[in-house]
Amino acid sequence: MKNLFLLFVLLMSVTAFSQSINDYQYVIVPIKYDFLKENDKYRLNTLTKLLFQKYGFKSYLSSEAIPKEVENSRCDMLYATVTEESNFMVTKLKILVKDCREKIIYETDFGKSRNKDFAAAYNEALREAGKSFDKLNYKYTGKNNSSIATESIKTIITETNSETYYFAQPIANGFQVIDNEPKVIMKLYNTSLKNVFLAIRGAINGVLISKENQWVFEYYENGIIVSELLNLKF
Repeated sequence: MKNLFLLFVLLMSVTAFSQSINDYQYVIVPIKYDFLKENDKYRLNTLTKLLFQKYGFKSYLSSEAIPKEVENSRCDMLYATVTEESNFMVTKLKILVKDCREKIIYETDFGKSRNKDFAAAYNEALREAGKSFDKLNYKYTGKNNSSIATESIKTIITETNSETYYFAQPIANGFQVIDNEPKVIMKLYNTSLKNVFLAIRGAINGVLISKENQWVFEYYENGIIVSELLNLKF
């Protein structure tokens, strides 16, 4: 039996994402960097977390518990990463800070080290990169992180009959969502946050998040945020 879709548009004023790093106070640091094979190798991830704390941010490793007021508010946080452009002569590291949509909000200069010991070289280069924060003059403004301009939200509510559900099946790094046929309709990929997934449905890229015990697929369509409720069972 086919799903019944109830489609309506709700126009409301909400806030768009700020582009100022001063509008954020929380920073999530991954437990592993792509250019290294182990979690917190050479304590680089912990050092990154401590650098952010030194300059006034509230920073957490992705493996740590975060405050309840932001644990389900992915876009109220920034996400740090470190990139490497080293060669056999010099170790070069840069810190990047991104918002929830992968837009770079801030990046440091490259820190460099010519130390031949890997652990020492990575630590020296990262500390050197961290000195760029001296020029940042960071000070949290207290604004909501999704603050400044307004945009419309189009909400699509999907109703199904009592016999129709979507089901999540485990795959590598996440889940695939199937319908009753069964047919795969969506792929979900794990993030560092509980109940938040990167979601791909056909050509649409978005996020799947849990709001008030309801799964919501959110994505952009023609510059408008679409929030689609899913009757999804894990």
